[in-house]
Amino acid sequence: MTKRSLILAAAFLLAHIAVLLPFVPLLAVLPTALGMVSMTSMALSLVLAARWRVVDRITGGPDKSYVAHRWLGFLALAGALGHWGTATSLGAGLVPGLGDAVEEVGTLAASGLLTLSAAAMIRAIPYHLWKASHMLMGPVFLVAAFHTVFVSSPAALGLVPWAIMAGASGLGVLAWAQTLIRKVAPSRLVTVERVVLFDGGGDVTLRAEGKLRAFRPGQFATLAHNRARAEAHPFTIAGGDDTSRRFIIRSAGDWTRSLVDTVQVGDKLRLGRGVGRFLPQTGATRREQLWVAGGVGITPFLAALDRMQPDDGAPVTLIYCTRSRATAGGLACVERHAARLPQVRLIVLSDRNRGGLTAARLQGWMAEMAPACDVYLCGPEGLKALVSEVWAGAGKSGRIHSERFDFRGAYGLTDLIYIGQSMLDSARRTGQTHAPSRS
Repeated sequence: MTKRSLILAAAFLLAHIAVLLPFVPLLAVLPTALGMVSMTSMALSLVLAARWRVVDRITGGPDKSYVAHRWLGFLALAGALGHWGTATSLGAGLVPGLGDAVEEVGTLAASGLLTLSAAAMIRAIPYHLWKASHMLMGPVFLVAAFHTVFVSSPAALGLVPWAIMAGASGLGVLAWAQTLIRKVAPSRLVTVERVVLFDGGGDVTLRAEGKLRAFRPGQFATLAHNRARAEAHPFTIAGGDDTSRRFIIRSAGDWTRSLVDTVQVGDKLRLGRGVGRFLPQTGATRREQLWVAGGVGITPFLAALDRMQPDDGAPVTLIYCTRSRATAGGLACVERHAARLPQVRLIVLSDRNRGGLTAARLQGWMAEMAPACDVYLCGPEGLKALVSEVWAGAGKSGRIHSERFDFRGAYGLTDLIYIGQSMLDSARRTGQTHAPSRS
């Protein structure tokens, strides 16, 4: 957990405390604030899950929404546990006769949130079971909203904080309803036209009978089996025209492995629209760019190369890191595009012959690039970290663009370790600062 994340979390809690101070007895401020933090975090998390376009634009793209969704989940859980352990009754409640029942409902909501969060941390649970359990967060929120609205009255809590909580509850319910509606919304039926398998994945081209909505190189779309309420998974678009879409899919999990193993020409799938804000520049007026891809991370750049035309604009350096040619889906297409585009410099690296990417190699290539060169990264987190570190060390000012999609990371054990480690480090530094001198 970064210092920036800790500061934002602290500011979020302090904002709730500031709202409550004029209305709530001092001893009840922190327990009540923790409950408010839990509710507003859950509501905002549901808003992000609803994938409203304006929210995606504000957050900087769907991947940023996923990251915010994860941390809001941590805040919701921490706030619920803190409130559960410290809160006492405040007023008679909106309906006095429901007092005891409303408090029991709050306990039920906290227990449900804790149980579902624990289940989300266990990656051994198959994806479809994890996804089904995660969808139960909606009903848990409904229970928590009932507790929030009826556990106190405007007279006891104060009209302003009570109205904020009622509004947050209503917004969360609306977002959850939107999520359910989206799951049954119609999508385009497409037919598998071409399948090329490679070591560890498949190159799949889909064709629609009519014109598809346009996409921009770097965006992704969801794919689902053609059956009622089938689970949709996102994949970066590797190319396509008005009626086709191409995807290079790695067998990374149970769903993708099953798709790659069973997909055949003629199969019917459901295709979502192109979304996302990871958009490499392809026009002649672009700035100089460095593209770095690892494995199937080549897909957004393949779509960009497919869209590019030969020109004398700023150069583009593409570094494609693979384990071997056998595992490099789409490599032949990348090489063909590089051959026809004089503005593109292609560097293919293979780990198999100790020819992988190193800091020294990066430093040599980056030394030749303009200070304001933009960087686009798509691949494993380790690859992104290496490039980002070397780029910062080279003193470049160009922006680094990357996306992060980890559905099983909504709550992750590694994140808990980071949080715990950050707290321990802070406590250790505080103890050292206040320790008496031995001199």
